[in-house]
Amino acid sequence: MTVPEATTEAVTAQLTDLVRDQIGVDVPSPDTDLVAAGLLDSLALVTLIVGIEDTFGCRLPLDDFDIERFRSVDAMAAFLAEAGVTG
Repeated sequence: MTVPEATTEAVTAQLTDLVRDQIGVDVPSPDTDLVAAGLLDSLALVTLIVGIEDTFGCRLPLDDFDIERFRSVDAMAAFLAEAGVTG
C-alpha cells in the first residue's frame, strides 16, 4: 500500500513542527540526520516518541527499536507510514 504524497507531506510538516515544539530543534530540512548533527539525543528521542504518539493518537511498534527510523523527519514519516499512521 502506498501513502498518497499529500498525506506524507502533511505528516512531514506535523513532524517538523513536533520536533521544534517538543525538543526545541528547528529542522533544517526533512532529510537532515538529527542524530549525526547532534540535535537528537536519547532523552530528546524519548520525548519525541511520546509526542508522536500523543499527536498522532497511536502506539509506535518499538519491539525491535531501530534508531535509523528516527534519524530524520523523512525517516520518521516513512516509519509512521509503515505503521499505518496517516496523520
